[in-house]
Amino acid sequence: MYVTEFTLRAKPGHFEQVAEIHSEFAADFLSDHPALQAVMVVGDEASGVVRGIGVYTDREAADEVNSDPEFASYNDRIEPLLASPPERVELQLLHHYSR
Repeated sequence: MYVTEFTLRAKPGHFEQVAEIHSEFAADFLSDHPALQAVMVVGDEASGVVRGIGVYTDREAADEVNSDPEFASYNDRIEPLLASPPERVELQLLHHYSR
């Protein structure tokens, strides 16, 4: 398993719009990409930060997202609402706990 964290910093007054667009994209992308196993979208309205955390079957699948046309279209839609470019960090999943 491999994890990506995608951080978005919304322009003032655009947190809800960024959170909604990112959440819709994440749900659609999860349903269309079998290598994407889980997605969690978290945010902090006070700081304008929205983070998407995706769990993939492997690193190659996570890397392929960067060249996916659906992802490119999403980026074109979300970037005008952001105060800075999105930040993507790739991480190894060390442990996963849930009920």
